[in-house]
Amino acid sequence: MNLKLIPLCIAAVFTLSACDKLGSFGFSLDKTESTGSDQSKSISKDRSIGVSDSNQFSVKMPAAALISEAMHDFLVQQQIKPPFRKLFISSASQTLEGKLPASVANRAYVATALAIAASFEPQVAWPSYTDDRTYMIRTAAMTDYVNQIGTEIVSKLSSQSLQNPGHAKAKIILELGKIEAAALESIYAQALLTAKSSQITQNLAGSSAPVEFKIGDSVITAGQNGFSISKNGLTWFGGGALSGKSYDISMSSSLSTSLNQRLDLNSKESSSSSESAKISADIKH
Repeated sequence: MNLKLIPLCIAAVFTLSACDKLGSFGFSLDKTESTGSDQSKSISKDRSIGVSDSNQFSVKMPAAALISEAMHDFLVQQQIKPPFRKLFISSASQTLEGKLPASVANRAYVATALAIAASFEPQVAWPSYTDDRTYMIRTAAMTDYVNQIGTEIVSKLSSQSLQNPGHAKAKIILELGKIEAAALESIYAQALLTAKSSQITQNLAGSSAPVEFKIGDSVITAGQNGFSISKNGLTWFGGGALSGKSYDISMSSSLSTSLNQRLDLNSKESSSSSESAKISADIKH
């Protein structure tokens, strides 16, 4: 069953929500501020003064990093705190739902967020909470799964208009909520099966990364920037890459201000000022 998606609008602030199960993120699409004052005065002539100014700037953010941030924020809202990797990897469950207690609502989605956030956490050494072979299998399955889900989310965002990072995070959670829980479980099950059936070679000779091993035709490393998967010399996942491509979210912001003053003959002095901002974005890769 898809999660219900409920957009809310309150004044100039909009909140997108994949229902209360997936939480929500607040963001402002447009901002307008105005002030005015009137005073009675005796003035002998009319006079108008107008001043306007506008500025534009652009910002780029790696899509993979923004997805990771969205999942991190979502987990914190669910009262799940880092470190996330130990919670996901140490579980012997072969399903996403089994990774979390039964008291957690929407476990397949929360476990997916957990896997994504865990993939970007720093790694400084081989862990002590599980044996190395088990760790390599579960890590390979997790990163394979995260890469597939991340790629799917980015493909959906590419056709949408994004206003700012907060808006983008809300959209990311919404897109995750649109994927059937059964589909998430199926993708993870296949990733786990592939990892278990692949030949694994642990690098004990030493490398620049704290953790490194080869599984199938992939080399998986982990370090300060989380996990990375290389295939035939190409970065397939990690370092901003998803399925071998680096996706950026480009945001274009414009800010305009104006000030107008008019003095009316023999009656009053009035002044007003207004400021508006609008942010738009697109995804390029």
